[in-house]
Amino acid sequence: MREPTPARPETRGAARPALLGALMAALLLAAAPPASGQVFLAAQGHPTFSIGPLFILATVTPDLSSIAVRTSWGITAARTGSPDVAQDLYMVWPAELVGPTAPGAGDPTLRRFVEERGFDVATEGRVMLRVRTRAQLGTTAEGEPLDGGAPFVTFSRRGTNPAQVGVWTFVKVPWSPRLSGPTNLASVSMRFKDLITPKPATWVEEMFWGRRHVLNLGAGTAGSVALYTLYLDQRDRVVPLARDFSLLIANFDDAEHLRIEEISPPAATRRPSRLRTGVEAVTLPLNAAEGNVPQVLKVQFSYFSGRIAWRPIVISLLLLILGNVMGAVMFTQEVSRFLRRRLALGRGDGSRRVRGAVLDDDVLERLVPGVTTRDEVVALCGPPDEERQRVASESERVMVYRSACTFVHPRHRLGWVSTVSRREEEHREVEISFEGDRVRNVETRVRRTRLP
Repeated sequence: MREPTPARPETRGAARPALLGALMAALLLAAAPPASGQVFLAAQGHPTFSIGPLFILATVTPDLSSIAVRTSWGITAARTGSPDVAQDLYMVWPAELVGPTAPGAGDPTLRRFVEERGFDVATEGRVMLRVRTRAQLGTTAEGEPLDGGAPFVTFSRRGTNPAQVGVWTFVKVPWSPRLSGPTNLASVSMRFKDLITPKPATWVEEMFWGRRHVLNLGAGTAGSVALYTLYLDQRDRVVPLARDFSLLIANFDDAEHLRIEEISPPAATRRPSRLRTGVEAVTLPLNAAEGNVPQVLKVQFSYFSGRIAWRPIVISLLLLILGNVMGAVMFTQEVSRFLRRRLALGRGDGSRRVRGAVLDDDVLERLVPGVTTRDEVVALCGPPDEERQRVASESERVMVYRSACTFVHPRHRLGWVSTVSRREEEHREVEISFEGDRVRNVETRVRRTRLP
């Protein structure tokens, strides 16, 4: 059989695979929640091979500024020796790649391809492309690097806000015979932004639990319908997922300070990593029967400082102390009110508590109508509580003094302490009327009430 000639991405038809991946991502996102994953595209239409196995490994650190993602995949041909396998592959990621990881300039074909379709290129370069054998799976071995790496471009929709619409990364994986071996896996390591977003929360939730985050890691989704225009003429280039063992894996470093609150879907599992100590691993098997439906691993988590998650403990303790203090204050007020009603302190037959200026009879006797002036009244009794004057007659004024006295009548006495027989409250109101500047009349009203 004649050896097939690999598709050349320099041609316009070969560049079109990028279109397919973009649109595929857009359609998938229209029916799925916002998430981050990848879409594989073939250089030629109607590929007779599939991707499998596929392993997408994201490593989360407490820094959270960017996430390291390693994508490893194999190629499963529909028939042995299929010439369709020998072609370039393309990956579309719905996230912004932080920077190149391999030397070399970017591919002008990729830049021209996205710019011609209304997108602006933010960065370009190359990422490290490696080959791993299946025996190296489950180990920390990186694999053998391939010369030249894999060129990429990051781009956003022209005329939109990238922070709202999103930034995408388009990666070209050049064909190499070493990528199609039955025991070989291609591997690309990249570092992405925006795979982690803050969880919306009220200020009360953030005060109690701290800032919480959500990791969205998936396959078969591109994150925004802004890529829909790239997909319309590329439907036939999407590479499906093989019926093979494939996984989404999220490794969380510093597991001692990690709090995972929720994991979805329910098929995902959580356990300590068997390769690295102090790492918590969340794993989701990928189901090839789902076709091109997005499969997303969602983890809600937070990191805390110190030996334990102190924030909910401290805040709960403060609320408990505050509740006890308020209860003690209320209890003290009730006890004090109970004791005041039944006990009294002091010597003598009774005690009196006075509020306001009390004008006794000896003081009132010194107020002589027609003789005592207003200034003398103020000097003798102090400023009045109320003062009235009639509009019709400026010479008629009234000064009002009010006071209240509580009388405690003891029943039994023991030293300074006595039980209370009864309590009475006396309200006194003294009105002093003036004719001109002289006292005309003094009137006193007294009202007594028995307290419970």
